[in-house]
Parts: sequence; structure tokens; C-alpha cells
Amino acid sequence: MSDAVADGGPRRHYLIGRLERLRRHLRVHFTRAFLGGISSSAIVAGFLDATGVSWSLIAYISLAAGVTAAILTGQGLSSPRTRYLLLSLGRPMPGAPDGGPAHGSLVAASRSAPVRQIEAARCPDPVYAGGLRMLCGSSHPLIVVPSNRRDVGKAHELLFPLFTAGQRHSRVQVDLLAAGIPLKPYEFERELPDGAQDPEHTLAIKDLVYVPELADALRRAGARIRSPLLWPEHCVDPALLAARDLVIVGGADTNFWHATLFEPVVREFERPKSSVPLAMDLRDATGQLPAYGSRVLTARLAGLSALFPHTRGDEAEFDERVFPTYGMVLACRNPFAAAVDRSHWCVFIAGTRSLGTSGGVLALAAMLNAMHADPERNFFSLAPTAAPDVRARVSAVLYRTREVEQAVLRRSGRLLPRTRRLLEPEGLDLNYSDSYMPTAVEYLGYETGVPEWRTLGRIPDAECECADCR
Repeated sequence: MSDAVADGGPRRHYLIGRLERLRRHLRVHFTRAFLGGISSSAIVAGFLDATGVSWSLIAYISLAAGVTAAILTGQGLSSPRTRYLLLSLGRPMPGAPDGGPAHGSLVAASRSAPVRQIEAARCPDPVYAGGLRMLCGSSHPLIVVPSNRRDVGKAHELLFPLFTAGQRHSRVQVDLLAAGIPLKPYEFERELPDGAQDPEHTLAIKDLVYVPELADALRRAGARIRSPLLWPEHCVDPALLAARDLVIVGGADTNFWHATLFEPVVREFERPKSSVPLAMDLRDATGQLPAYGSRVLTARLAGLSALFPHTRGDEAEFDERVFPTYGMVLACRNPFAAAVDRSHWCVFIAGTRSLGTSGGVLALAAMLNAMHADPERNFFSLAPTAAPDVRARVSAVLYRTREVEQAVLRRSGRLLPRTRRLLEPEGLDLNYSDSYMPTAVEYLGYETGVPEWRTLGRIPDAECECADCR
């Protein structure tokens, strides 16, 4: 169902309609089914010829068409969602959410650009296509944060292995059918954090400092806040995640649900291949299994080559050793909710390091506040598409922590006062302190069509009386 959000709120339409499901099914399986039908007809013709029997041409064509249809039907029935092909009656095609931005906003460089072809072949995710303003309005959010190993005394009772001691990689097999989520089982790897002092997937408390500000921003944007709003990753389950709008804080190396939710999103974009790719991820698909960590952030954004010389066209990788304050905010349809015919969104906030992740929570709160103050404001990025002269507005933002506040330190035999520091955009900070807290964040904005860094605001200094901080 395309369900209403909370207590009579506006109806959402995040689901794929029956005609779109059929079209996607044909895009994935038709070639194989057609070849199977032709081959079957040819084999039958060969046997009949050996026995001296001859059919008419229309009979062989009918046989090939029938086998093709049978294979297509069988492929649909082989899915956990048998409704993928056996379409229910009476379900309307989804439209734009009431009061929401237009979907499928494409930017063409010329009148001859293949806009309609790109639109027809993109993954039909209205949240991803609508900008972060899709997060505003009635919602029931749930913020999922990493758990500490010491919080889990009976790890064997967990539905999935959140922790794996003594290994560099953790291989995860996800089967959600038993939990009532009809998604095909999948596998991935998680990379454990580096360092002998951090052998487990652990919680960085700095990531949570701005969660109260984020909760307040969500409330201002129209969210119905339930208590508790903040949930550790070991306290949630697929059924709960499918019933709520989600904010996933932390990369996949710290938050198990990051990869578990992101992988089915990737599959929606890869099969069939979407003409508009996912703009950002922490996923390495070069191995036998996709591997998730937070050491490298991959961005596919228009115009990156003008800002970063290490790009490969519109794609760039941001390694934590050079870009320790960078991170991503990416919003899409909640894949667990979509699997049970519910319309909810999901936001991933992840930095290459904790300073980037905590800055991301601050960044999302600032963006929600800005959109609440200005009903016409939206935050988005331009992503490349399958056509070089077409760009797509997507719900993804690349950001970086630009300013931090440092606590009083004892360094080289003397006390250093509390102070604020402006961080360099690239490279490690020689004055780095574990007490650094983000106080200002920049985002890569596309309001003018050209990417440029813009400030999202600055946290006031409680001890300062200057005009900037009052």
C-alpha cells in the first residue's frame, strides 16, 4: 500500500507501481527469456525434422513466444516477492507526494539531450530523486547509532553478527525472509576499524553529540517524535526498521545496519542498471563480495574534476588519510519498508572518520532547519547520468567539517586554552586533539549549477560575545 504517514498526514507514494514492476522485470529478464524461447523452438524443429514432421512457421513462432512467456513468469515466481510479476489489481500508479518536490528532475545541456530515455531507465526512487526536502513533513523517524561491544552480553542471541572478534573482515549473510521482509538473501563484508586498540566495531561517542539538535530539527520539519528516538543498533530489528523513517548514523564499520540497508538499495540501482547512479557510497565492489567500511568515500557528482584533481571524470574517492573530515548525507527509499509495501525514507550519515560523522549529524540538522525556515529551499547534488549532456538532481550532499573547538590541553609541558581552529580542507591536522568538536560545516552546493563549497552555519560560542556568536 502507499500508506499515509502518521495520524492523517499527507499520503506518500514511494512504491513502485505495477506497470513499473513489469517494465523492470522485462528489462532484467527479457533477453534471456527470448533466447530461451528461440532455442526451444529450434530444438523442437530439429527433432520434428528428424522424424519427417513439419510445422508451419506460425506454430514455431507461437512456441517460441509461449516458452518466452513461461520463462518470464517463472523468473517472477522465483522471487521472494511473487507479486513482482503477479500484479495485484486496483493499485494506482504512484505519483508525486502531496506537497513534495517534483520527481525526476533532470538538467539537460541541450534540447536534443535524451532526457526521456534517461528518465525511463532510472531507478524509480522518489526520495532519492526529490532532494533532501523529501525529509520534511509528517514522519516517524528513528535514529540508529552504533552499539558498544560491552552493551551486548549475549551476542549469540543477536539476529545477525554485529561483532566479530579477532578478524579484519566480517562476512555477513543476510536472510530477512524469516523476519517477514520479502527480500532475496544477500551477502557482504564489513571492514573492522584499524588499530590494535579498536579490534571491534565500536561506538564513537562524538558521533552522537549533535543528535539532540537533529531531533529538534526533525521535529521542526514536521516529524512526530516517538520516545525513544535514539536506538542502538543491537536494539532494533528488521520489522521495526521497516515501520519507521530511518536515520543511520555511522559508516558500515561501526553501524551494522548501514551496510545491511544500503546493499538492497544498491541492488535496486544495479539490476536493471539505473541511468542515474547512486551519488555516494562507502562500498568497495572490486572483490568477490562487496565490502563496506568507512576508509574511502566514493562520490559520483557532476563537476568534481574542477575541484579535485584526483577525479576520474565525475567520480572521486576520498580517503580518510587525506580527507578525514569529509562525509556523506544520502537519502533514499527505506528498502525494508518498500519490501512490505510501506512508504518510508532512509538517510545515511557517514564520515570517513568520526569527526566527519559528527559533522554530518550537525550538517543534516542545519539543512533541515534551513528548509523549515524557507519553504522553497532544498538541498541536492547533481549526479552524472548515462548521457553525458544530462545531469540529475539527487538527495545526496557531500560535506566537510571546517571548524572545530578544542578543549584545554596539556601539551609539551604547558596548558593550551580552549580555542576554535579552522581546519585545512585536505590533509591531517598537525595540531589534532581528541577533544575536537565540529562547530562549522561546509557542503558542496549545486544551487548555481556549478559545485561550490557553502557554509551551513556555525555553532555559537557560549563564552564569546561577538556578533557572529550571539
